[in-house]
Amino acid sequence: MKYGQGLQPKPVDWTSTRGRILLAASVLFAQRGYFGTSTRDIAEAVQIRQPSLFHHFQAKHEVFRALVELDLGPSIDRMNQRLGEQSTWAEKLHLGIACDVREILVQPFDARGLYQDAVLALDEFSDERQGIALFHDRFERVVAGGCEAGEFVPFEPSFVLRATNGVLFETLREQGGPGRMRQDRPLQAADFVVRSLLVDQSRLAAIQDVTRTRLRELEMTNAR
Repeated sequence: MKYGQGLQPKPVDWTSTRGRILLAASVLFAQRGYFGTSTRDIAEAVQIRQPSLFHHFQAKHEVFRALVELDLGPSIDRMNQRLGEQSTWAEKLHLGIACDVREILVQPFDARGLYQDAVLALDEFSDERQGIALFHDRFERVVAGGCEAGEFVPFEPSFVLRATNGVLFETLREQGGPGRMRQDRPLQAADFVVRSLLVDQSRLAAIQDVTRTRLRELEMTNAR
């Protein structure tokens, strides 16, 4: 998958064999790590034979790559959408964080084991590294834009990115993987980051209202 070109991962029927392989693998990667999980482990978790798994994925890294695509591709597209919208930098950042937190909490697979540096350093994941770098670039552009416009206090965008990633994944760990989402967590996570950057703290309530409205609109669109 070429990230950042508007390409979307293939839709997954989570009740199909391919979908069940991805779900089982995501849990095993989260629990045991990529290196501690074998294709035999995944096949056993799905209660199929290894040849059946290889009918859908030729190797373990293809399973891992498919999961990263399902998580990372839409995240890049959402941030590109934020950059193209007529909104303030604070609104872009707040909505971007809230959307990412919501998606990582409600998506059916477990993303906790997908972003380990030692795994992504492998040769077979060069596209994924480029995709991650692209997402980082888009995110940091939003932060830098807010700093330059005087909306945010001067701060190193790369540090804000790392802090935001920490908030996102700690929120996922708190929930314990995919499951019933705490409804306020996406907004709370976005508040936590944006509040720390805002020059004018009185703007936060209006920014929250914009995000709530947009989230409702996106939910209605996705429900159609």
